[in-house]
Amino acid sequence: MRQEIINDIKKEYQKKRLRSKAELQMRRTELYEMLPEIKTIDNTISKLSLEVSRLAFTRPANFEKKMEDCRVTINELREEKKSILEKRKIPDIYLKEVHSCSKCSDTGYVDGKMCSCYKQLLINELYNISGLGQLLEKENFDTFDLSKFDDAKYGNEKMSQRENMKQVFRAALHYTDNFHKSNKNLLFYGGTGLGKTFTCNCIAKELMGKGIVVLYQTAFRMFETISEHKFNRSAESYENKDNYSMIYNADLLIIDDLGSESINSFTNTELFNILNSRMINNKKTIVSTNLSLEKMSEIYSDRIISRIMSTYGMIKFFGKDIRTR
Repeated sequence: MRQEIINDIKKEYQKKRLRSKAELQMRRTELYEMLPEIKTIDNTISKLSLEVSRLAFTRPANFEKKMEDCRVTINELREEKKSILEKRKIPDIYLKEVHSCSKCSDTGYVDGKMCSCYKQLLINELYNISGLGQLLEKENFDTFDLSKFDDAKYGNEKMSQRENMKQVFRAALHYTDNFHKSNKNLLFYGGTGLGKTFTCNCIAKELMGKGIVVLYQTAFRMFETISEHKFNRSAESYENKDNYSMIYNADLLIIDDLGSESINSFTNTELFNILNSRMINNKKTIVSTNLSLEKMSEIYSDRIISRIMSTYGMIKFFGKDIRTR
């Protein structure tokens, strides 16, 4: 999936370069019609440049003198051209290719390394397909504020809500730092308003910044996508087809609010297929739910619970709903 995105970006850069060349040719044609002497100078410079190449290859008698004569003439012609353009107040850039990125000249690379414009385009594309959009500018590790959580010991738990979130924060950072080294998936469980979705978004933002393909879907929306793909293919949109493919192929799938969907044999079967297929293909998954582990065991099939219990790291969220604080 990531390679497909990169291929699309490469095509976009190629289009940019072709557009720059076409625009330059239009400006050059326009200038030649207005100032025929510039065309004559450019043609002469081109011929002399070819002559320099021929001399370098054949190395004739008086090679150095002939080369120097060519260079002097070329420089004189360039100065004459510059003078004509200045008198007409035509900037030198008018006869050069203009690129959207001056650092890489729209190649995407500088000295063999990915240009910052390329990285940003890749990240933007990942944001677009993730389903999160501008939300991640507000919800990320930089805005993770532990002061919002109560520092008093909570109920029968062994620690405070704040201490619990410190552990969650460390676990989330460790997950992103070791994404390619570990096969572990994650299950976030606990009541509403405890920071599960926010933590999912923190992980998504961090990984997409590293060029990893992330798809975020609420459970309700994910099963809508699957149902549309399975039962309404004739009218299915391209966007829905892409989203369906991404459910299986994204490097990381985040299923938020599991349990909010209509729970029946269809959703149970499809959920197992997703979890099992992604596990087999070494695609990682994070599941977030407001359900307790006991409640999940009651409403989901034994096969689903077995997959989750055997291949997912369990992270419990507890405390007071921070949205009411």
